[in-house]
Amino acid sequence: MSKRIAVATLVVALSTVLAGCASPAFNNAIFAKANALQAAPAYRIGPGDQVTIRVLGQEDVTESLVQDIVRPDGKVSFPVHGDITAAGKTTAELRTELQEAFKKTLNMKKPRVYVAVNSFDSKSVTVLGEVIRPGRFPYHGQMRVADLLGLAIGPKDTFAAPNRALLFREVEGATKVYHVHLKDFFNKANFDTNFYIRPGDVVYVPKNGWAKVYNGVRKVFLPFSAIFDSIGLGGRSVSYFAPVP
Repeated sequence: MSKRIAVATLVVALSTVLAGCASPAFNNAIFAKANALQAAPAYRIGPGDQVTIRVLGQEDVTESLVQDIVRPDGKVSFPVHGDITAAGKTTAELRTELQEAFKKTLNMKKPRVYVAVNSFDSKSVTVLGEVIRPGRFPYHGQMRVADLLGLAIGPKDTFAAPNRALLFREVEGATKVYHVHLKDFFNKANFDTNFYIRPGDVVYVPKNGWAKVYNGVRKVFLPFSAIFDSIGLGGRSVSYFAPVP
């Protein structure tokens, strides 16, 4: 195998790989600064969340406090009052509803009710791709893309393309894809695409062009290991293109 052929093969490999650096998902994604992505969504209680419901001013009365996990049917039980449907409501909505309901069931003129979510286990968001810790994480409400990337400890330095990151979101039965410029967050202090996350969102950090070049070169050169052996390079040449530990 002549040097000229080897160089030509390498050039073809690089050209082919670099030509495909932008994925169809990236090309079709929306360059958006939509209000829906910039507005903080209200957290809605779901099955599996732990909630506290307390009647203020009644701290000495055992029946005035409940700390419980929302059941699969979306309810928690409150002494005397009975079952309370918590799922699907914000803490403010549930508080307003109970302050009205407790007038009758607890025989109080102006009950003051405290409602809080103590643990968030009903909803999740996902980070995939070139991050240190990809996976699914609990959705806490008021989360932005940067918060989610902090949990995932990413993006990676070597092969990540942070300005080609994508946010996938289900909207009315269809998946919409939005561009997220992670690199701009830290290099330019530009947080225009630091969107608020919603339950079920997926953030994907793709590989950069060099990662694709690296993989493309390995695919081209590894089959020629026998040829390298014949000219005295042996296993050393293969190790040049071996995966990084």
